[in-house]
Amino acid sequence: MSAIKADDSDASNASPLKSAREELDFLRKTLREIVAAYAARVEGEIAQVREAVAAEEKKKKHSSSRLRDARDIITLVRTLDVKTEKGRRRDLKKIDGLIEELNRFVENW
Repeated sequence: MSAIKADDSDASNASPLKSAREELDFLRKTLREIVAAYAARVEGEIAQVREAVAAEEKKKKHSSSRLRDARDIITLVRTLDVKTEKGRRRDLKKIDGLIEELNRFVENW
């Protein structure tokens, strides 16, 4: 009789463990999807800023304010201080903040 109880106990423990494993698999999948969507959004925003800079570059004459903005963009990007190997949320926030600043430069070009 004790063997049956042990089997019953294993069966009741296996179900929550299986469910927990499946939920963790779902969490990992969700994280990957969120990271991919975030990366696509940020890369799109960077591409928009780059396109604005490229369009300005094609013009024959550049205003002094645009040249100053370009220098500021260079400085901002070069001074971005992140530690990519650590994968920290704060670094993603720094990148988001940087992109917001870059957008402010080119939105009126």
